[in-house]
Amino acid sequence: MLSSQHPPTKLLTWVGGALAVAAAATAVLSRPFAAPRRSPVASHPPSIYGPDAAGAPVVSPFHFDIQPMRALALFNFERDPDSVYKGLEPQAFDDDVHGRGLLVIGWRVDGRVDVFHDPDLRLDPATYAIAGAGLHRMEARDLSDGRVELGPTGASIDLAFTDLDDRPIQLMVSETDTRPRRPFGLLAPMGDASTDPPALPLVYAKDFYFVRRSGAEIRIEIDGRRHRSDSLPLLLDSTWMHFVRYSATPFVALWNHRDHHTADVLACSGVTAEAGGARYELRANGPFREIQCMTRREGDQHVTVEFAPAFPQLFALRDGASVDGSFRVSTAPPAGVVTGTWQVVRQGRRAEIDVVPSGGWTPGDAQPMARFLFRVIAVFRSWPTTYRWNGTVELPAPVEDVGASTPLTSRWERVR
Repeated sequence: MLSSQHPPTKLLTWVGGALAVAAAATAVLSRPFAAPRRSPVASHPPSIYGPDAAGAPVVSPFHFDIQPMRALALFNFERDPDSVYKGLEPQAFDDDVHGRGLLVIGWRVDGRVDVFHDPDLRLDPATYAIAGAGLHRMEARDLSDGRVELGPTGASIDLAFTDLDDRPIQLMVSETDTRPRRPFGLLAPMGDASTDPPALPLVYAKDFYFVRRSGAEIRIEIDGRRHRSDSLPLLLDSTWMHFVRYSATPFVALWNHRDHHTADVLACSGVTAEAGGARYELRANGPFREIQCMTRREGDQHVTVEFAPAFPQLFALRDGASVDGSFRVSTAPPAGVVTGTWQVVRQGRRAEIDVVPSGGWTPGDAQPMARFLFRVIAVFRSWPTTYRWNGTVELPAPVEDVGASTPLTSRWERVR
């Protein structure tokens, strides 16, 4: 899911009109933007661990949930809105999690979202609590005759359905401009308006691009009235663009969803372990094993969290120990990085954990347009920094009695 926030209005305000934006773009795109440097590899002092804790199990309080998606697009018409909707977002699925079919997110003028979906799709309403100001309604609709296809020649989309008031809605885009496209990857600011997020949403939009004004036919029609799509006030690849954007095979990862109520005990084999669909790389610190990184794969894409120093062996921490460090989230193919800090405090039979993505998203070596959006549109820089995760792992007594998991309570909150 992509944020429906409308950059053109903000761009015109910030840089004084389309010509100023184009001039700013030229200056910005000519400058490289280095990704944050990795923290130097370091180890925790042995004093953080108890004297008789060398045989304690290794436990991970972290989880990655992957939401496969075949394609998505987002139509913005905030300058010519409907009485209910200001944006519409088709999504296409063909995977073992959701099944095969289409859905459309209706971005409402009140900030909430409606979700219209093929009846056979397997969907979790909690997923859409992250979108906008939260979920308003989910309704099944027959979208079997719809089409959402993205390729080298652009977007081909044709959808028709009725909304909650039985008003007919038609979405259509057809591109005939065959000039080469240069799509880029970025972290979409999904969740920037969420007030009670169930997870940290990391939506890496692969092959992200806009619909060209030249050679494109667009129809946004609600209850018999056609709406004009918004436009980008700058040239991209030497052509003007509609503010209709799309991404083929976006990579959607939810980090530390609050529905996970257990921390995984890792069955370690040498310096690696697997749990919850993630692969862990461990690092020895004397007799203890710490989590260097965790990776979750989906097809040819993956997301990795690296910890520096390595995340400590929770069950082995001495009572009263306080440990902190930094983390770095990256993807392959690369689409920039998210950085932040973590802290662990052992208090009796509990380990209290705080995670804050305080460094936000940085485009790193992403393509010039991603760097431009990062520099000019504040939400791309700021939204991850407003999230904070608190987790509590219950430590069994004695630790040798732990099974494959141990109790975990956690929640995300927004800190403005």
